[in-house]
Amino acid sequence: EKLRLIFVGSVQQEQIQCLAVCGKLVFAGYKNVIRSFKRGKEKSVYRGHEGEVHTLLPLGSFLLSVDDRNCIRIWDMREQEVYGLLELNAATFLVSCVTHPNTYLNKVLFGSRQGQMQLWNVRTNKLIYTFAGWGSPVLVLAQSPAVDVMGIGLESGAVIMHNLRYDETLMRFQQDWGPVTCLSFRTDGINTVASGSTLGHIAVWDLDKRALSSTLRDAHSGSNTSLQFLASQPLMVTSGGDNSLKIWIFDQSDGSARLLRSRCGHSAPPTRIRFWARGGLGVLSAGLDNSLRTFAINQDVQMNAELSQGSVTRKSRKKGVKVETLKLPSVVDLHAEDTRAREWDSVVTCHASLGSARTWHLHNRCIGKHKLVSRHYESEAAMPQCCTITACGNFAVLGMSTGHLEMFNMQSGLHRGEFGQPRAHSKCVRGVVVDAVNMEVFSGSADHTVKCWSFHQKHLLHSIPLSSAVAQMVYHRDSSMLAIACDHFKVLVVDTDTKRIVRIFRGHSGRVTDMAFSPDGRWLVTSGMDCSIRTWDLPSGRLIDSFLVESAATSLAFSPTGDFLASTHLDDLGIFLWSNKTLYSHVSLRPLPIDHAPSLLD
Repeated sequence: EKLRLIFVGSVQQEQIQCLAVCGKLVFAGYKNVIRSFKRGKEKSVYRGHEGEVHTLLPLGSFLLSVDDRNCIRIWDMREQEVYGLLELNAATFLVSCVTHPNTYLNKVLFGSRQGQMQLWNVRTNKLIYTFAGWGSPVLVLAQSPAVDVMGIGLESGAVIMHNLRYDETLMRFQQDWGPVTCLSFRTDGINTVASGSTLGHIAVWDLDKRALSSTLRDAHSGSNTSLQFLASQPLMVTSGGDNSLKIWIFDQSDGSARLLRSRCGHSAPPTRIRFWARGGLGVLSAGLDNSLRTFAINQDVQMNAELSQGSVTRKSRKKGVKVETLKLPSVVDLHAEDTRAREWDSVVTCHASLGSARTWHLHNRCIGKHKLVSRHYESEAAMPQCCTITACGNFAVLGMSTGHLEMFNMQSGLHRGEFGQPRAHSKCVRGVVVDAVNMEVFSGSADHTVKCWSFHQKHLLHSIPLSSAVAQMVYHRDSSMLAIACDHFKVLVVDTDTKRIVRIFRGHSGRVTDMAFSPDGRWLVTSGMDCSIRTWDLPSGRLIDSFLVESAATSLAFSPTGDFLASTHLDDLGIFLWSNKTLYSHVSLRPLPIDHAPSLLD
């Protein structure tokens, strides 16, 4: 009804290649293995394929599977054994899709990359009939409400209605958006069929008039991976390569559909995440899809949403462009402070190649009223590169590409001062933090310095010279510890009370991408482009944990309660949660040797 999450299956090491449902059982293909699940719990495993399984088809008490070596296996679900085996010559008939025609007992229809179709009796392993095809690879087969009539989607973009009994083409449609990726027939008395495309558009065809009925342009920003009408309802469920699941309802006066409900994640890899809720349950995430989203780690609804950037969807329809082109550029830095989240804007973001920082109202889940623009934007093209919000939630401090450091009021958006004359740094400011009581501001720059400024008088209090340019900074307000990642791959820890470097951590062989303090300030977790995630113990100054991941982490965030560490990774749409095992089991935290070589985590 509301696209609520019912259950989550166990995490597998291999990627899911295909899915099929039979009653309460869900079948999933992982490389050359098939697993069945019931309400997320694994029930059985089917092994025997030598190639990767790409198609699954439940057929009564049997399961048919096809792998990339053109081997077809029929499994007995009750005995979990191979009932039949069928091997076809890939040179003449490479299976691309499969379906079971209604009322055709023990019959299965195969489509091929060569464009032909074959009807087989899977119980006797006999070929019944071969359909010549239409000169283009068959990608999709869908059973129509009418017996003997099959919907066929071709790589050429053609949608064919074909009578299997008489081997006769009844009608043909042509979509102009490339290959047909999915087909589904409406079954509530309206004779229409919907087809998906690689561009994300959906076409709805009127079978009575033999014409195009309506279109859903940019239904998904990526290819349509699946499309299905719900039985006897004017509802259509679609999924796409943009990491979204949508329900469309056909209730418009012209017979077209509108979006009813949707569940979406990032359509491009997230690059910056931060916990923001006091209870440690909310995650704020920005991605390369130009969106800013909130997620809840303890529930699937309510907090999971994209922060609105205005009426970009309506504007995109009027201009005929994609929604992403009207959104703000991707976020390069963000900071959230929920102290005054209900009163005014509580999030500030810096964007790539954008001359202003933007504020956001987290409680209303929308973009804020203010654009924070540097006074030096027109004269020197000063662009925000880093940002922070004070603990009271009243002020935002921005570091500029020109070396300027400026402060703004979060409630009014007004400029409230500038640090240093004529500028704070001679080069780009890459990190800025404010202490817990609004007394001191620390800024790090590409000019190899970290400077301490008076929050109220805006003058310089202290300067710490470094041997390398600052890449980024993270501050732990309770312990007054400032972590600085440098361009020479070292991590420095500065005690902001004494203004001295108290720890130097070496070990990363690539650029440090992000850092996160544990809530008690005892640990510092770092990630780098060397695909390692390392945990440093601050009191002892030693490495206590290190492991490798398949894809380098781009951002880290420790939950305020210390339960979880969240991470994002290159070319991955998900946000990963790592559990803190020290909270519920005994874990040895002996320091690791200096020459410790981390291993890939299973």
